[in-house]
Amino acid sequence: MKHNSLLHGIEYAVVSRMKAKLGRSALLLLAGLVMIFGIASATFAESDISFMRFVKTANDEGHVDTAIQTYRHPSGVEVALIGAVHIGDKAYYVALNQRFTSYDAVLYEMIKDAEVDPSELSGGGHPISQMQLGMKSLLGLEFQLEGIDYSVKNFVHADLDPATFSKLQGEKGESFFTLALQSFFQEKRMMATGKLQGFDGIGLLMALASGDREHTMKWMFAQQLNELESMMAGMDQGVDGKGSVILRGRNEKAFEVLDEVIRQGKKRIGIFYGAGHMPDMGKRLMRKGFQRNREEWLVAWDMIRD
Repeated sequence: MKHNSLLHGIEYAVVSRMKAKLGRSALLLLAGLVMIFGIASATFAESDISFMRFVKTANDEGHVDTAIQTYRHPSGVEVALIGAVHIGDKAYYVALNQRFTSYDAVLYEMIKDAEVDPSELSGGGHPISQMQLGMKSLLGLEFQLEGIDYSVKNFVHADLDPATFSKLQGEKGESFFTLALQSFFQEKRMMATGKLQGFDGIGLLMALASGDREHTMKWMFAQQLNELESMMAGMDQGVDGKGSVILRGRNEKAFEVLDEVIRQGKKRIGIFYGAGHMPDMGKRLMRKGFQRNREEWLVAWDMIRD
């Protein structure tokens, strides 16, 4: 009980300090980015393989892309790591649905009980879904749970159930706010050394009031991808330095399912997870003897003015 009380005290202190230092608008940006790109959308600092990029094509135009990295094993098994964003263009999810038909199995992320139909979660009843739906409306984009067809026969759930997730987090003393604390201090260290610029909260308020709000907001969020990577870089280590449940713990579960579908004889497998999970997954595949042999990019946000 004392341990839990201490954690709650830390969480309160983190929120208070972040509000004081960053301001409400900057916190809104961080929360929005987390809801869009996933709680662990940062690439690992030691990895040179990216699964998300922002490409600027004009003064205020460009696109956000996600990667599909394919790995091949000498046995002939191919595994494609399909990085995802949770809110994107409708065309992005149409393209993904078409790609998924070419795989023997698609392992997907979703912290849910086995009997829960993913379509039941698309209505916004869950707090995370509600926030994502709010960002969808703000940015004029599509929600992943509405855009992806989870009913297809080759989709395989490959994530923790809520009870196990909560239990593992409790054992580690991990929560969103303890991880946010690590990210907060990581950001401050980088700002102190000049490697990161602080976010202009006034700019966010101006974007919200803009006559072209959807485009302006998407443009602002897209440009913050590097900042998100820096702010989230500490999350992958977890509070004990041995990896977070929210990222590495879920990856371990996904690879247990991967081993099972390979034993079933599946040869062409996709893993559809948030882009931030993929650098660790790539390393896990290479430790199993896989080699990366090709890369593709899909446009998730097309920010071209009409």
